[in-house]
Amino acid sequence: MIITILSLGFLFGVILQFAKLNKFNTISGLALFENFAVAKAILVAIGVGAILVNVEIGLGFASYHTKPILMGGIMIGGLIFGIGMAILGYCPGTLPVSLGEGSLDALVGILGGLVAGLLYTILLPSIHGILGPDFGNITLKSSLRRAYLSVLCICYLHFRFFYRSLILDTWAGENQRFKMAFCRNRIGNP
Repeated sequence: MIITILSLGFLFGVILQFAKLNKFNTISGLALFENFAVAKAILVAIGVGAILVNVEIGLGFASYHTKPILMGGIMIGGLIFGIGMAILGYCPGTLPVSLGEGSLDALVGILGGLVAGLLYTILLPSIHGILGPDFGNITLKSSLRRAYLSVLCICYLHFRFFYRSLILDTWAGENQRFKMAFCRNRIGNP
């Protein structure tokens, strides 16, 4: 099992490095709506991962372990995640890949993430109040109450993720033309 996990992790790193998804320009390009390689990779990973997880669950090899929804925690965590990603220029999955390439700034990010996780674990009892109300474990299946509806929704979402990942380059080109036309009209016609 450990060899399988290490092999898949190594393959994941090779794919990230080959696609240059661990480069600052690629990740910052997403924030500037100039490079959608990261978004496409994420959408494909979500689509493939969701399909594989559902197949594993259907075959009895896995089960869902959902976490409760704490809105305050999600908002605070998202802000911290976004700030860290903007400062470092890496997302957590690309940090080990960049460290393997020899980028020492990735080591700072990894150590910072480990220290932050330790602090969160230690401080959790005292900060539980700011994490917001506990909305419980909400899943698509529990929200729809019908198994076939959740399967249809999941299939629809999978295909939407694949579709969006395939058309993002076209959309990026159209977005660039829109931005250039908008700027030209604003600057040229005061």
